[in-house]
Parts: sequence; C-alpha cells; structure tokens
Amino acid sequence: MERSIGRIWFPALLLLLLGLMIWSTELATLAAGVGLFVMGIGRLEEGFRAFSGGALERWLKWSTSSLWKSLLVGIVSTAAVQSSTLVTLLGIAFLSAGLINTLGGVGLTLGANLGTTSGAWLIALAGLKLNMAQLSMPMLAFGVFLARREEAGWRGGGLALLGIGLVFLGIDLMKAGFSGFEGAFDLARFAVDGWAGVFLFVLIGALATVIMQSSHATLVLTLAALAAGQVNYDNALALVIGANLGSTATALFAAIGSNNAGRRIAATHLIFNLVTAGGALLMLHPLVAAVEWLAQLAGLGSDEHMLKLAIFHTLYNVFGLALTLPWALLLVRLLEHWLPDEPRPPEADGLLSERPRAHGLYVNDSALMHADTALKVLGQELQHLAQLSRQVVGAAMYLPGNLAEMSTVQLHQAVRQPVPLALREDADALYEQHIKGVYADMVDFMSRLDVSLLPEQQHALLNTTMAARDLVTAVKAARHLQTNLRKHIDSPQPVLREAYSRLREQCGLLLLELRDWANHADSDVACLLQDSDARAALFTSDFQRTLQQQLRNRELDGWQATSLLNDLNYLDRIRRYLLRGHAGLGQGVPVDEQQRLEQAVNLA
Repeated sequence: MERSIGRIWFPALLLLLLGLMIWSTELATLAAGVGLFVMGIGRLEEGFRAFSGGALERWLKWSTSSLWKSLLVGIVSTAAVQSSTLVTLLGIAFLSAGLINTLGGVGLTLGANLGTTSGAWLIALAGLKLNMAQLSMPMLAFGVFLARREEAGWRGGGLALLGIGLVFLGIDLMKAGFSGFEGAFDLARFAVDGWAGVFLFVLIGALATVIMQSSHATLVLTLAALAAGQVNYDNALALVIGANLGSTATALFAAIGSNNAGRRIAATHLIFNLVTAGGALLMLHPLVAAVEWLAQLAGLGSDEHMLKLAIFHTLYNVFGLALTLPWALLLVRLLEHWLPDEPRPPEADGLLSERPRAHGLYVNDSALMHADTALKVLGQELQHLAQLSRQVVGAAMYLPGNLAEMSTVQLHQAVRQPVPLALREDADALYEQHIKGVYADMVDFMSRLDVSLLPEQQHALLNTTMAARDLVTAVKAARHLQTNLRKHIDSPQPVLREAYSRLREQCGLLLLELRDWANHADSDVACLLQDSDARAALFTSDFQRTLQQQLRNRELDGWQATSLLNDLNYLDRIRRYLLRGHAGLGQGVPVDEQQRLEQAVNLA
C-alpha cells in the first residue's frame, strides 16, 4: 500500500498543478516565469564557468588561506555569478577534495550568504521597473547563436547571455503573473498578522526555496508579489527569512554524497542560517525599526517597500555575520572535531582477509561538480588502490605482513622460513574483497564525470584510468602466480623450494622499492625506474641461467622448469604493471617525463 502511494503521489501532484494552470492563466504565467528564472540561473552559472575557463574555481581555491580573504572571495564570487548555491557547492567540492582548508571553507560560506544580497538590490532598483522582456530578446538571440560555438570562450559567453536573457524574461513573466491576479482575486486578503503570520510565511518561504532550489527565485517572487500588492510588507519580510533558511536544503543534499570534510561546509551553512533566523526573529522589531531608520536616512518614501525589503535582506545577513564571525575559529575547531577526516588505512595490520571489505574512500558525489576536485579525489583513490595492490600482491606471495618494516637481509631470511597454513591467504578472495570494490567505485565515479575538461585534465584522467587498470592487472598476475606457488612452496625438492623463494624475495624487493618512493624527490623517480629495470634484467638473466643448469643436471624436470618460467613471466608482469601504476600516481612527475617513463617500463 505504501509503495503504491509512493508511486502515485508525484504524478498526482503534477496533474494537480497542471489543472491549476489550465484553470488560471495568471498562475500558468507565474509558473513559467519561475521556471525560466531558475533555468536562466543554471545557464548563467554554466556559462560563467565555461567563459572564465575555470578562473572562478581557481580564484576560490587560491584565495581561501585566511578567514577574511575567503569571506571577501565568497561575497564577490556570489555577487558575480548571482548564486550562493553555486559558491557553497563549490566550497563543499573543494573541501571534500582537500583543495581548501576548513577555515577557508567557513569564510567562503559566510561570505556567500552576504553576497546573495546583491541580487535583491539589482531587482529592487531596476529589475521590476524596466521592460525586462524587451531587454531579454537580443540576449536570447545572441546567446543561442554563440552557445552553439565549439570554442569555450564564445560558448561560455553565449550561455551567460542566454542565462541573463532567461532570468530577465522570467522576471517579466512573474510580474505579469502577479499583475494578472488583480482581476481575479487579491492574495493580500490572505495576509496573517502577528507572530502567527511571521512563522507561517517563514515556512512558506523555506518550502518555496526547497522546491525551486533557489533562494534568488523565492526573493524575486517575493519582490514581484510585493510590487503587485499581492503580499503585505510584513509578510514579505518573513518570506525573506524563510528563503534564507530554505537555501540550506541544497547544501544538505550535496553533503549526503560528500565526505566529512565537505559536510563541514553544509554544517556551516546550516548553523549560520539557523543562528541568523533565530536571532532575527528574536530581534525582528529592532531590525524593522533599523530598516525604517535607514530608509529615512536615504530619503525613501513610506511606500518604497521593495527597497526597504532589499535593505532588510542586507541587514539580515550582516546581522548574521555579526553573530557568527566572532565564533568562526571556534566553529572550525568544533567542526573538525565533530566531522573528522576519515583515517587512511594502515599499510599493514594483520591478515588482509580479516579486514572489512574495501571500498572507495575518497570519491564522492560532491567532487563531481568540478574537474579539479574530481581529479584530486581520483588521485587520492588511486593511491589507496596502489596501497591495497601492494598489500594483496604481498599476501598472494605469502610475504610477511610486516614487510614494510623489513630490511633486505631480513626479507632474504624470511622467505626461506616455512609459512604457517594459517597465514596463507587466498589471492582470489583478496582480489574480490579489497581490489574489485575500490576499482569499481573509481570506474563508476569516472563514468559519471560530466564536466568540461581541459586538454591537460583529459590527459590526467587518462593517466589515472590507465594506472588503475595497471594496478588491477598486477594483482591478477599475482593470482596466477599463487596457483603454482601454493603447490610447490612445501615441495620436498630443495631446488624447487629455493626457486620459489627467490621469486618471492624478488617480489618483496619490488614492494620495498615502491615503499621507498615516498622518501625520494619527484625528480628521482626516473632514476628509480631505471635502477629497477636494471635489477630486474639481472635477476631474470641469472634465474634463467640457473634454471637451465638445473635442468641439465636433472635437478628439475621439463614440467617443473616450464612452470617456473611461466611464473617468472608472471613476476615480470607484476613488476611492470605495478611500476606503471605507481608512475601514474602523479607524484610530481611532469607529463612528458611520465610518458617517457611509461614507455621505458613497457619496453622492459
């Protein structure tokens, strides 16, 4: 029964709205205006980002090193793109990817709330007094033409023009819709006085913003209704408070798909709006009195309600900043305590089979919003996959769990000791438990990456994709090698046991090399790869020569020698693909140098 209700409520709501629009052309005009306005804001955001070539995002990322700087950036950025939602969501994405710190994210969010007041002033001063439809026509014409160009600059400019034109046309339709209500019925008759009216219209404003996902749209509706006399001034003030409260919904929805770092931005946005709304309701009469005083100071008439509403919106957000800014540093500490960063899994901690199933730790939905954040979390996830790959390869070769703490001498001794059955882990099960899930999360994340990529970003994404695939290939090669290792590690033939001990030792040396990569400068990576290739070539030559000698001496038969040669090939595949995967981690290796290194590894 509940499922049936869940399936029919949304279509029923759409049919009800359709019926209301058919019944009232004024309501249909108003709804069309809201739709065009929200669509225009979306195109404006998209166009500004494409036109700036990522300048907005880079500015946000580079200018959030201090609270005051990030506060100013939040104000100016929101005023430029006319969307506090975009700036807040970018803040969530950047913080979740580690591109900005918590202090910068808090300042960015607080500034975005103040920057959104610029829209109220633009609309109150000119938006409802000019012929917006006439202004929108050339913008729409040029916008559609330019948006079809392939060049990012022209396309971005066209989308921005198209967005502004849709916004202007939407405002004009909302004006027409509210003006048409005068001949049908007067919404002002439904005004509610006193605190009951305040709380009712706060709720209406919040719900309208949640539904339209735009506090700007709610604000424009409020100003249009106020200009048409369809809502009282006192109720309009409550609608403004509700619109600010409702704007937290988008950030909260984005936080669901983010990590704890990104959730700090959503928590800041929620705390700011709750504190501001609560304080404003407690101090509503003094705030209204302050608006009247400022209006008289500016020489406004008593009936200039639209400009008074813009003053109230600005005063409301300044009041919120005055309440929260003194506690900003304390808020940062509390957020980092309540929502700590997820700990990175240890390099070695008991048997891998006893650990929980691995999954993606860094890829999250909020990072999909921008290419820089998506590539950042993919790089972090690739490092996670590389760590797991080293651990699974080591376990597949029955190497000690504390290999990362061993010296080469200790490794030489350890691989020649019997391995207890309880410590022999199954490579197939480990692949399913720890590798496949992380790799699947990365592939799913990349398949949903729907943002424009610059050429260097496309190259970085390709490198990440190939590096992840190479790491998985290395683990699969270790699975194959374990098949024979499992059979011969306890062989009664000392020569056969020693041969597999040498293979295991060589694999352990490789893992130790990769462990030491983090302790070298980026410029040393090329030398490390060349040294690894040289050592591998010497080992392969010596192993094959020894194997031929043992075969001639009848210490091994042809079947055993063939198995060892196959396993030597699997070991070489493990080495090549692990090196390729780790070369793709982006540890500061220049793109052209990285390409040369990968080609060298392929030829080895």
